[in-house]
Amino acid sequence: MAVSPTSSATISSQGTTLNNASAQGLKLLLGNTYTISINKVVGNQVHFSLAGNALTATSPQNLEGVKQLDVKVTQLTPTLTLQAQAKSPSTANLEQKNQAVVQAAYRQLLPNQIPVNQGLQQLFQLSQTANLPAAIQTHLSQLFEQLFRPNGQMTAKDLKNQLQASGLFLENNLVKQGKPVKGDIKAKLLQLLALTQQQSPNTETDLLKLSKAIHQTLNKLTLQQLQISENPSMVSIQLPLQPNRQFQEISMDIRKQKTDTEPVWETLLNIQLNEGEMATKISLQNESLSMRFWADNQPLEKKIEAGFANLRNALEEIGLTVSQLLISKQKPTNTVTAKKIALIDIHI
Repeated sequence: MAVSPTSSATISSQGTTLNNASAQGLKLLLGNTYTISINKVVGNQVHFSLAGNALTATSPQNLEGVKQLDVKVTQLTPTLTLQAQAKSPSTANLEQKNQAVVQAAYRQLLPNQIPVNQGLQQLFQLSQTANLPAAIQTHLSQLFEQLFRPNGQMTAKDLKNQLQASGLFLENNLVKQGKPVKGDIKAKLLQLLALTQQQSPNTETDLLKLSKAIHQTLNKLTLQQLQISENPSMVSIQLPLQPNRQFQEISMDIRKQKTDTEPVWETLLNIQLNEGEMATKISLQNESLSMRFWADNQPLEKKIEAGFANLRNALEEIGLTVSQLLISKQKPTNTVTAKKIALIDIHI
């Protein structure tokens, strides 16, 4: 008989070494995997127990010190041959290794990252002031043109497309679809980085600045991806906006509150506008929508309130019942009992 260790060697039977036990007698099936307990190893002789039977076989490799081995039956006659199977690392070991990899990534990325908004602003400034090659200028222009521009005609589909192109789902889309979604920010930045590397940036100060800004922005996106993988219920996505050629961000928090009937979905939006800061709390239950707005100054409050009629009409046109539109004197906050929902749990 032959039994092989993890390097796929074999232990072979030598007729009577099976103590007259046959494969049929041991009830072994071709292709099945069994666990053997090794009792003693003398040279290439292996004494072990299998299916309650004491057996002896030969092995071309030294199994001294091995106590147990998972083996697969690869041949029944004329020689019973067993091939060792590599043991999978324990779940605890895998978790420890994964955690070590994540911590190493944090140590590498944290000192060399900047907010996506800040990185894009630096790229924009370099595109206006630096003497960059034409291919890089063209790529930068395409990147800036695709950035989010909220307007009165913005739809849920527009927001969905911007979320998908935020750069946080690039690798997932590559695995599932074989290509990034159109306009993926991380994919665009990686292409831009490749262009700068083709230009020998070590001799050009402007290209060095460009390369550094790209690296730091990519590192921020990678950090966000790591944070999502570690804690999917705490998702932070930075959507760079493009009002007046200045890149700003929207922060968005989505929560679900259980009730005796239908759940209440809450979304908290914070937007920095040219006129000031605006926060909106949106609650949805059974197709009934409630919206509370807050602004950090009175002129912006009046401007928001003046648009309520058009907003109500637009929402009702898409089938929603608007139960409440109002201006709040206090900045809205999340309901304490509402559970934070990860974007990866929401099918949009």
